[in-house]
Amino acid sequence: MISRLRLDREAARFSSIFRFHDAPWYYLLTGADFSNDDKPDLIVVSAIVEVAKEGILYVGFLDDFYFDSEGQLDRLILQEVSRRPITLDKPAVESGDAEDVQRFYPIDGDNFVLRYSEAITLNVQYVKLTETSDAADTEPLQT
Repeated sequence: MISRLRLDREAARFSSIFRFHDAPWYYLLTGADFSNDDKPDLIVVSAIVEVAKEGILYVGFLDDFYFDSEGQLDRLILQEVSRRPITLDKPAVESGDAEDVQRFYPIDGDNFVLRYSEAITLNVQYVKLTETSDAADTEPLQT
């Protein structure tokens, strides 16, 4: 009932009483602190994992997450995952959208399980989908 009525959200009047203080991962990985209007449609997770002594960047859409018996984050379930070695990083000035896509390699499979204990860094990005108008889709770009 507390979650349903959003009494535990950071901006809620009585959050100091109702907030689950031992569950910071829950709020981060669900976007629960956003207002209903601003709640993200997708959550993208990026993580660096060391594989064969090389840093690999994994990026995918968060599908689910699990905690261990002590309440610590255990694993993340990602979908539509891509990867690339960190060594393929380029300065931001040189990289373009087409180059970024080519540097990533898709990973086959329906679910990618990322064990949190193996992640060196973790980035969480909230994505809010917006509707595009038909007029904007049909108008040519001006240069």
